[in-house]
Amino acid sequence: MRLNKSHGPKTQRTWWSPKRASILLVQAGLLTTSAISTPSVLADWSAFRGDGSASAAVGPATLKVEESGNLAWKTDMPGRSVASPIVFGDLVITTSSAGPDGGHLYITAVDLNSGDVRWEQSFRATGRPFCHPTSANAAPTPVSDGKRVVAFFSSNDLACLSIEGDLLWYRGLGHDHPKAGNDVGMAASPVIAENAVIVQVECKGDSFAAGIHLADGTTLWEQQRNRDSNWASPLPITRSDGSTEVVMPSGQDVVAVDPRTGDVRWKLDEGRATVSSPSLSGSYLMLPGNDLLVMRTDQSGTAPKEVWRNNRFSPRNATVASNGQALYALKGSVLIAGTMADGERKWQHRLPDFGGGWATPVVAADRIYVFDQAGNGAIIADRDDRAETVAQVELGEPVLASPALADGKLIVRSDRSLYCFQ
Repeated sequence: MRLNKSHGPKTQRTWWSPKRASILLVQAGLLTTSAISTPSVLADWSAFRGDGSASAAVGPATLKVEESGNLAWKTDMPGRSVASPIVFGDLVITTSSAGPDGGHLYITAVDLNSGDVRWEQSFRATGRPFCHPTSANAAPTPVSDGKRVVAFFSSNDLACLSIEGDLLWYRGLGHDHPKAGNDVGMAASPVIAENAVIVQVECKGDSFAAGIHLADGTTLWEQQRNRDSNWASPLPITRSDGSTEVVMPSGQDVVAVDPRTGDVRWKLDEGRATVSSPSLSGSYLMLPGNDLLVMRTDQSGTAPKEVWRNNRFSPRNATVASNGQALYALKGSVLIAGTMADGERKWQHRLPDFGGGWATPVVAADRIYVFDQAGNGAIIADRDDRAETVAQVELGEPVLASPALADGKLIVRSDRSLYCFQ
């Protein structure tokens, strides 16, 4: 077990601060911060909530930080974050922001097995970095296609790096949209679909969505969005004919667009949640709101069909998770389980010593991993007709980011540290 590891071994840190250019293109190989080999295995948890379900096949059986426990390592980070880590191959990628205004931006790659820092890139925000003290400029979760890493920040700075940590391109989207933001901070995570990076930026000012070419950072399309605050993240889904759509929720409606053109494929004239995000479990699309709306996506060419809706499973802040058979919704300190197919409630479980929070639960088989804002974590076992708390841990520092599951390990990003339980 490795505890309180310093932020290293240190790599050369390069600061980037494009002042007026809205796009910066860099040839791969010129800005290497450290030499590593390309992982042979593609991403296990490549985006916010992994594949959209917040589930994996295997996870740790307990959470213990003692010397004899299962905490493999803990590594200090260069700044704060409420963004989830992602994992591909043997790398964990996380973002951070630091400085008096949160304008120092970091993208850090950590070895999944040792916790050592493999590479790091640093930037200076080009947009407005200010956020609510609870949040951070590093709020959106990064995303990867296994070859590249794309990181987005509340300041609307968008960076694309190679898997080796080389800067490929950089966009300061705030140059084109100076009024895109709010005093709380932006949080919608980017997604990758059909070689396009989709960003959804919605506020009471300059709201927009855009498709950015993954290869070179140029704009493929852009559209105006509803002028209202929205922190929910878009979600890519694949239809039965193999086509890909990106679902973008808002408080006024839900639209699905072609990731390459931005053309609207279908629209739901019904507002949904603006904090918790859509999630996916097989062919089931879950749209939180005043109730949880579940739709089937296995038809092509038409809008998904409603299967059921139930207000029991409407989460407050966290997104609904599912292992395929069951779904799990967190309401404050209460975890509620239901059957995916028909929305029947299975059980309701009050979490012990749990203060509520923002992190989405993650699921491995019949185990649900939850963390509150104070850093109290628990493993809840689904016994079909009841729930059982089988492990608890106190990290002693805030946790707002949703954990990641990969290779049987649980990766937890706290305010200023990264933990790995195995």
